[in-house]
Amino acid sequence: MAFVATILLMIFHQWTSLTASLGILMMVVLLLHLGLPWLNFLKGLGFACFTFFIIAWLAFDLLTAVVSTLRLLAIGTVFFLFFQTTPPEALSNALLKMGVPYPFAFVLSASMQFVPVLVRRLANIRDAQRARGIPIEGGLSLLTHLPVLAGPLLIQAFKFADELAEAMEARGFGIPGRRFRHEPRFRWMDWMAVGISVVVLVMAFWSPYR
Repeated sequence: MAFVATILLMIFHQWTSLTASLGILMMVVLLLHLGLPWLNFLKGLGFACFTFFIIAWLAFDLLTAVVSTLRLLAIGTVFFLFFQTTPPEALSNALLKMGVPYPFAFVLSASMQFVPVLVRRLANIRDAQRARGIPIEGGLSLLTHLPVLAGPLLIQAFKFADELAEAMEARGFGIPGRRFRHEPRFRWMDWMAVGISVVVLVMAFWSPYR
């Protein structure tokens, strides 16, 4: 459904359609009680949207800048919802069911779990450096003290990757004939979601309001 939603947002060219789509996405965010995580996500995406808006306005016109920024914000929200509601194991199992090689599915699943670990470790490093008296704040001061953050983070990332490689080797990673405890199966709700997505996509292509 995230793939279909992305296609829909790409074919919409009117700011009204994109605004309505963003409103629907925000209702989904609120229904799933993800308002606070979305605001934290917006802290990073907001700067990118603002920069993109300025560049598009200077290069084209105001309407194009508004439409492009709304599309970027909506697509970012779609993927935010996707990663917040889809466990990495479920995504990797679905890819395996589609015939994707296991190493590729594992790398994707591991990377999804690796990023939050690095974010938590970065926060711990920042707190530790502040306790040592290093004034690490936002803005330009963060760039000034970037080595005291990046150095320990890289060392911990390499250690974590080495430990993960040893654990994978100990568990027989890459050995053929792999079996899974829970085989992913398509349920009736999954088929219904696929059918609704296809119908909505076809209707959107023929809609005069896109």
